[in-house]
This record gives sequence, C-alpha cells and structure tokens, in this order.
Amino acid sequence: MDFEGAVKYLKGYLNCADFAFTQYVLKTFDLERIRDFLRKMGVDYNSLKFVHVAGSKGKGSTSKMIADYLFAKGYKTGLYTSPPMFEVTECFWLDGKDIEKERFAKMVENLKKFIDENGCELTYFELMTVLSFQYFVEEEVDYVVLEVGLGGRLDATNVVTPQISVITTVEKEHSEILGDNLSDILDEKLGIVKEGIPTIVGFQSEEGMSLAKEKLCDKDFVTYVEEEDTPLLGSVNVAKIKNGKTAYLALKTMLKEVDENLFVRIFDEFKLLGRFDIRYIDGKTVVFDMAHTENSIENLIDGLKRLYKGKKFVFLVSILKGKEISAILRLIGKSAEKVVLTSSHIERGYTGKELSEFIDGEVIENTEEAYQKILRELKRDQVMVVTGSHFLLSKIMPR
Repeated sequence: MDFEGAVKYLKGYLNCADFAFTQYVLKTFDLERIRDFLRKMGVDYNSLKFVHVAGSKGKGSTSKMIADYLFAKGYKTGLYTSPPMFEVTECFWLDGKDIEKERFAKMVENLKKFIDENGCELTYFELMTVLSFQYFVEEEVDYVVLEVGLGGRLDATNVVTPQISVITTVEKEHSEILGDNLSDILDEKLGIVKEGIPTIVGFQSEEGMSLAKEKLCDKDFVTYVEEEDTPLLGSVNVAKIKNGKTAYLALKTMLKEVDENLFVRIFDEFKLLGRFDIRYIDGKTVVFDMAHTENSIENLIDGLKRLYKGKKFVFLVSILKGKEISAILRLIGKSAEKVVLTSSHIERGYTGKELSEFIDGEVIENTEEAYQKILRELKRDQVMVVTGSHFLLSKIMPR
C-alpha cells in the first residue's frame, strides 16, 4: 500500500462519523469501542506519558509550545494534533519532524490487515488516534502531547490517564454536538479532567472562568492561569501570549522547574501554520489565521491593529456552521475596509451567499477565484486577511 492508498483507505471511514455524531448527540456514545480495539491490537498506550490538551481555541498552539520545550530539553517527544493543514502526516510529529509517508502507509497497511480479520466500528478520527498511539509506543517516546479533536469527554483521546490535563480557552462552538450554551460546552471540555491528575485551566472569559471554578470547586489539583504565573512574554499577538502562559504553567506544574530563558526563546521563535501566519506574496502582505470563534477573531483583529497601524484590512471569510456567526461577522465588519465572502465547499460550511445575510460583502463562491481577485486588487496601504475556518486556509494558503 502506498501513501495515497493509505489516505484513501482511511477516508473510507469518514462516513462512520455520521454514526459517531448521532451517538454523541444522544449521549450514548462511549469510549469502550476504541479501548477494546487497542487491546485487541496489543497497543500498550498506557506505557506512555501524556499531556492532554482540550479547549475551543489555542489548544493546537499550546500543545505545540509544550512539545517544542520538551524536545528542546532532550526528551523524546511526540505530538498528535488535528486536523492537518495539507498532509495527514502533519498529525504525527516526533522530535521536530512529521512521520514519513512510507512509515505511515506501512502502518495503515497493517491496520487494514487487522481490520480485515477482526472488523471495525471506529470512525476516521478514532483510527487516526489508534495509529498515533501505536506510532509513539513503537518509538518509545518520553512524552506525548495529545490534542483533543472535538469536545473532550467523549473524544477518542480521552482513553488516556495523563501526567497533566490542560484546558485552553473555551467558547461557544460546535453547538449542534457539544451544547448551545457555555456551561454545557465546558462540561464536555472538562470531561478530560481526571481525579487527582494535575490540571491547568487557561485564560477564560469572565463567565467561562466563573463556570469553570464552580464546576471544579472541589478539585484541589486544579490550577488557574494568572498573569503573574509566567515570565514576561512579548508579542503583538494576544492569543499567542495567552497560549504561551498556559503552556508555561503546564510545564512548570508537570516538571517542577522550567528553564525560563529557553522557554522565552521558544516562545519568541514560535510559529504554527495558519496562526497569525504572515506571508508576503507578489510584494503584498497576507495574514492567514484560522480564527473561528468570537474571541479568537477579536484577538486576531487586535493583533492586526497593533502590527499594522494605519493600514486597511481586506478580509476573505468562510465560516462553518455551529459558530457564533453573527458575532464573528459583526467584529469583522467593524474592522474591515472590505469583506469578501466565500464558501467552504463542505457540507458543514456556509456558502458566501448565506454569510451575506449577516454582513455586507462581495460574494465570490469560488475560493481560489476570490483569493486571486483580492490579491490582484490589493493596494499598498492594505493587508489581506484570510480567516474564519481551517478549511478555507487549507485550500489557498501557500505551503
């Protein structure tokens, strides 16, 4: 089996997501299926040391900062994140490198043989999680930083007992699955919290922090991120600072000591695809950011205004369903000189026309056409901002 064949085989399990979605909403979905599958495969994931990270926003950046520090300190470090921007191999990171395509294909080939003999009721994401555990067990890593895919309580990653659990900022998202209010969504995210396991709760809204402290009031193993907990971190990107402070406190809690000079250097040099990702294309400035919640859009706009004083912003926007669409578009509308609305071209995404019911903007459904038109017409005093969904960025952001 070659790499393309491996990817195609796994994608055949995407339709299982319909089953998982139904079970999740009905609250009868449980994790015993993946536990049983891992037992039958002989994957001893309990031999690994995990850092488990959940949240609505910032979990990818926080996870990567933690992994970068552990790797820099000499630990053999794995990182499992999703979704990838370009290639599925991005989800499996080991000591600074993505898994090789040949290794990934061989693992999927062996997985297929096992499934042919034993059957499978797992979803695509669950199978990806199984492969990540198998990869890191085979590599005998010291630490695995594990990013939750969706929610937390019923996420495939929640079969582990970690060294530490981390909750980044929680906001209203995926309301059709996680709940239509912040309290319900917090319940799902806090589902990764395990009795006696050190837990870090990162920056939250006033309502979010109040709810979190209320829900965790009897847990003396929980620490909340405060400004004075961390070294001075400088950046125009507010979200990056918040994620950095959360990552620092998680590391300090788990390792007891943190080399502050090393951490600050890692923070200063930190970059992640699609997170305040600045590119210069044909002599023009384009900022790619996968912000997809009200607060993350607010942080993005704050960073743009700090960095590009006196500049005007042209937004290319696509948003998935289940988001706080009116609040997101209201923030964009207040800060943009021009807005172009486009489609995500997936079932869960709004079309540009649907978005235009919430904001005045030019509708160009073809994403590539919209991107090229803005780039072509962009003036010297303008910055192009591509945001609203991971899927939008994955279609047009240069590799």
